[in-house]
Amino acid sequence: MNNAEVPDLKNKLESLTCSYPLYDENLKAISPMLMFGLKQGFISQDQVANAIAEKDRLTQINLVSDLIAEKCWKPFTTKISSIMCEHETKIRQLIINALKGLPETQNRIAEEYDNILKNRAEISTLSLSINSNGDFGDWHLNSFAARITFSDAYITEFDVSKLNFDQRQLSVVCKIIQTIMPFQFECSTLDLNNYSNEWLYGEVFSSDDVNRIGQYIHDSNGSYELDDLCNELNIDEETRTTIDDYGVDGIYDYWLMDKLSDRINAFYKDPDIDIEKSLAKLAVKFADLTPLLSVYEYFSKQIKPITFPFDSGSDIDVSEQLIYSFGMQEEQACIHEAGERYFNSGESAAMNIRFEDENIYEFFENFAITNCLVSLIMALLQLRE
Repeated sequence: MNNAEVPDLKNKLESLTCSYPLYDENLKAISPMLMFGLKQGFISQDQVANAIAEKDRLTQINLVSDLIAEKCWKPFTTKISSIMCEHETKIRQLIINALKGLPETQNRIAEEYDNILKNRAEISTLSLSINSNGDFGDWHLNSFAARITFSDAYITEFDVSKLNFDQRQLSVVCKIIQTIMPFQFECSTLDLNNYSNEWLYGEVFSSDDVNRIGQYIHDSNGSYELDDLCNELNIDEETRTTIDDYGVDGIYDYWLMDKLSDRINAFYKDPDIDIEKSLAKLAVKFADLTPLLSVYEYFSKQIKPITFPFDSGSDIDVSEQLIYSFGMQEEQACIHEAGERYFNSGESAAMNIRFEDENIYEFFENFAITNCLVSLIMALLQLRE
């Protein structure tokens, strides 16, 4: 770009608001794409100026469309593919090198890892599209965007119980998961529990109600009568009426998840848990964990600050469609409810790229690295069955 000045196209782009309402309604999406293309050197100022200056409106729109779809989008997606491929190639070689001298283990892990990475690649699709059929909800109907969409409801289950580790070793794995997953699209069941139940347990029931009822059910091993529960806990009449309406099963599920969240977050926040040192010790005892140490060290050196250059492009949230869990029984009710909400909506989640952001490529760097790490952890868990 040689420090070329990037013009302010906002006013000029308004000349596209002719008799083509679909374009009129999407100028806010078109303008940032062209500006991004200019900054990246995909297109020139002259190309943009000539397209906008075109007198024939239909020709003008065709020229702008060509700039976006052919001149900007193709090199943009090529660069993203290159970023993804570079990290995937390096990380796969790290996995292979870490298991030299163990050919059987090397082949098993590499094969399982490749399959999982391939399957994860099929979860999401990056495309330029118009939401013309309402797949992403009525609110975003006819919106044009560069969007990431998702093929189906998807649960990434880190069933850590398969590791048969003691509490200290298990805490390391949980901390790794909580460290890398913010770079992915999946939402934790822990966050989903709070997000989806906030209206009920933030407004209807107090935290004290939830804790007392949850503890009571837990102490009674799930065998209780509602009247006894209300009487013994001195539940007030208003809350008792609410319990008559909603029951307490949901309260107990929420309470269990809250306790699980406390345990997992305690691992994540524990400053005494040094992931790399802990993995090095584990790798001495469990040779199949050696690749995890190598790839995590790569993650530590290469990862950039968390960025999320997206706006919601759908009426439902991604957290309703993509979830990750720790394979705990406490999470099952939360997962089931999210699945019901998603399938009953008849819609899909979408994330629109925000081209005004400076860190789009950094997101895909982070996403590629952590996607490989997720795939490796899943492979190691699968092979522990």
